[in-house]
Amino acid sequence: MYSDYSEIQSEDQEEPSAEDQEESSAEDFSDEVIEDFDDGQRAIKIESMTTMVAQLPVSDKIKLALIGNKEARGLLVKESNKVVVKNVLENPRVTDDEIISYAANKNLSGEVARIISSKKKFLKSFKVKCALVENPKTPVPAVMKIMPGLPDHVLKEHARSKSVAGVVKITARRILTQRGKA
Repeated sequence: MYSDYSEIQSEDQEEPSAEDQEESSAEDFSDEVIEDFDDGQRAIKIESMTTMVAQLPVSDKIKLALIGNKEARGLLVKESNKVVVKNVLENPRVTDDEIISYAANKNLSGEVARIISSKKKFLKSFKVKCALVENPKTPVPAVMKIMPGLPDHVLKEHARSKSVAGVVKITARRILTQRGKA
């Protein structure tokens, strides 16, 4: 009886705010998840990092998402928790190449594509736009906003491609017809 109450109480608790998350410091985590390392040590450290990240509570995953290195971000972006994923993408050390790979990765959740497609700073990159349009998990309204900004040669490729969603093909043809390039 009392255990049910504690479960309800834990569900009612709010997720940590951005202010609470920013108070985290690098001292809370080991150097291997914060600092970048060379390729020689990569295989061994990723295995230990995978097990370490899997055992972390959600609050620590949120903190790590904001201050972690590339490998930690790569592991955390696969999490099912939307707050963790959002914080990975807000990490100041995340690179354009990482965003491109996240946008193109069809195995990541649709939430990743949705967050990337909603941020103007990510949509400045042509490669990110193309990756989002080609990713079937990107929400259709986001694809519709991105496609008019693509050049004709890319739209022609999408209109003929069998690897993109039907709505992408139709929209590409419609835009090309409007431009008189069909």
